[in-house]
Amino acid sequence: MPRRLPWLLAVLALFGLGAGFYGRFVRTPPPLADVQETVDDRQPLPAGDEYETLVRTDAVAMLEKCLARYAREVRNGLAVTLVKKERVRGEPPPPREPPEEVISLYVRGDVPDEDGRHCIEVLMKWRSGSRQFLGSEIRGALYSERPGPEGTDGKVVTWRPTALLSISAVPAADPLARGQSRYCLRDAGIYRGTLRTYTAWKQRQQAGTLRTKYQGKKPVPEVGGRLCYIVERSCDAPEVDSFEIGGRPDTDPQTVAREGFTRVRVMIDVETWMQLGTELYRPDGALLAAYYFRDPVPNPVFAPDTFTTAGLKRK
Repeated sequence: MPRRLPWLLAVLALFGLGAGFYGRFVRTPPPLADVQETVDDRQPLPAGDEYETLVRTDAVAMLEKCLARYAREVRNGLAVTLVKKERVRGEPPPPREPPEEVISLYVRGDVPDEDGRHCIEVLMKWRSGSRQFLGSEIRGALYSERPGPEGTDGKVVTWRPTALLSISAVPAADPLARGQSRYCLRDAGIYRGTLRTYTAWKQRQQAGTLRTKYQGKKPVPEVGGRLCYIVERSCDAPEVDSFEIGGRPDTDPQTVAREGFTRVRVMIDVETWMQLGTELYRPDGALLAAYYFRDPVPNPVFAPDTFTTAGLKRK
């Protein structure tokens, strides 16, 4: 046997072992397909006991009813306080906790109309914990699919009052936008967040890999003490989300190691069926991201200029 052959065989064995380890512990599931908006069958919604049975036994059907009820009852937008904690591109690394941001969030047009069309508009105003870009605080962000001077043509507009250029705009999925948040501004709000959860969980259910556990009905301090159903999903291997709904996640091994999660907890309000809380956990048990919605006001009366640069800059 040639002298180098044993070394070559050893290297190949180690490579195979490494590939097996990657396949078992680091791989990600297939990316989500382009999202199809759920179609409300207009059937009567389940009564309280029937709905709680779905919560306990069929998490995907539960989320489908959440979306259907929201679409029927919240036709004209939502005003809510968003409290979020998230590691963006792995920062800050554990054991440091992700910073807390408190945001006044306004969303309109996220629920599709009878023809399946929508014109999404989102306004965020930071109360505390705002991030910085080029040394200046981002105090507000605006997204509107309306064209021309009434909207932002699908771009994200940020407001930094102390910057030389206080108003700036970038495409919604631009790398600069990705560097400020785990998820696209277009997908902010309770409806789109629930749609993301529903789409991911339904795909896993169809693949036979969905594992969820009902953890009971509890008051959740992070959402103002609201009584919520708690459902937890465990992942077979670390997963990463796409930046925008319908997009493709970055499955590079370094990204998965930095941003992958293996456990998801959702909190569904008992009274309204709104998904008021979502938590993602890393394989080491550290919090990766958390999103809590407090004091939701469905169908508010928006000022005419809310989703404009004038509304963005108004205190």
